[in-house]
Amino acid sequence: MENKVLASLLFTFLMFLATVIAPVTATPIIPIATTILPPMLVAVLSIIGWGMGAVIAFIVARRYGKPILARFVSLEELEKYEKKIPERLGFLTLILLRMVVPVDVLSYAIGLVSSMRFWPYTAATFIGITPFSFIFAYSGSAFFEGRFALLLFFAGGGVALFAIAWYSLKLRLR
Repeated sequence: MENKVLASLLFTFLMFLATVIAPVTATPIIPIATTILPPMLVAVLSIIGWGMGAVIAFIVARRYGKPILARFVSLEELEKYEKKIPERLGFLTLILLRMVVPVDVLSYAIGLVSSMRFWPYTAATFIGITPFSFIFAYSGSAFFEGRFALLLFFAGGGVALFAIAWYSLKLRLR
């Protein structure tokens, strides 16, 4: 039991840290974590770690701006996203962005350039990261258990969801 609690805390912290210190990614450890923890727990912990990291990144960008951000992210990477994010970012648009763009740099860019308020940002972030947290966790679990039909189901669902979100986002940003 102690090892599972420690593993849960460490995993959540790594997800958080990878979001705050961009462009480090913790996504590959999601499937691996399912070898120690149940996939439902891994998905929930991913949501918590990614979500908390995204909120901190948003706050840092909003309060301190580019001089501080240079310590955490590549300014070139940040500027790439800045150009694509409308200043008046809608709730649904942010949910779709969360499904298509990595959590880390996007969180800083939104905090820096958008006028979105904190609570709508937080809600849209948690909603947007939830589907892929479950897809990555259950895909990883299926892979390590050798359940390849189930892996194909989750992977195919993930690809379909990504394509739908990407297409919907393209339509909204026109």
